[in-house]
Amino acid sequence: MIYLYKDLEKKGLSDYQIKKLVSDNQLHMIKKGVYSDKEDYNYLEYISKKHPNAILTLQTACYCYGLINEAIIPYTVATKQKDRKIIDDQIKQIFMTDSLYEIGMKNVKYLGFNVKIYDLERLLIEIVRNKKNIDFDIYFMIIKGYQKISKLLNTNKINEYLLHFKDPKIEYRIKKEIFKCI
Repeated sequence: MIYLYKDLEKKGLSDYQIKKLVSDNQLHMIKKGVYSDKEDYNYLEYISKKHPNAILTLQTACYCYGLINEAIIPYTVATKQKDRKIIDDQIKQIFMTDSLYEIGMKNVKYLGFNVKIYDLERLLIEIVRNKKNIDFDIYFMIIKGYQKISKLLNTNKINEYLLHFKDPKIEYRIKKEIFKCI
């Protein structure tokens, strides 16, 4: 499990006790102010603890949903437009317009820890919106994954979400590539 320094303080640990746990290898410092009780930790858990407003999106969210079988680093997260820039080589931050930021966002338990992630319907819109920024083979794999689960997607939710996006090409691509309606 990953802990922030302030979480450890809330548990009643002093700075000295935290440093002692680190020196005794009972606690491992990941980065300044972030600790893990295991040497081997999941970076997505680190992201969710260190950056609680970051929402997993694009290839990172596709990996969590099993639409692709390999994590792509840097991990991609969405934040509000005016959020502080995340300085981390393993994280790609997308600044999302505030009005679009929370649409389709949900909190889920992933591998035993909580993450913020876009639901499958919103994620589909993000994938199609960012088609040019995604490697062709990865995009093709994601689309194939969506085609397999297309009957599970909530089309009403997709249509509701699409009302917030101005580009008519998004709806056209979704109908053509996922539902093969056109």
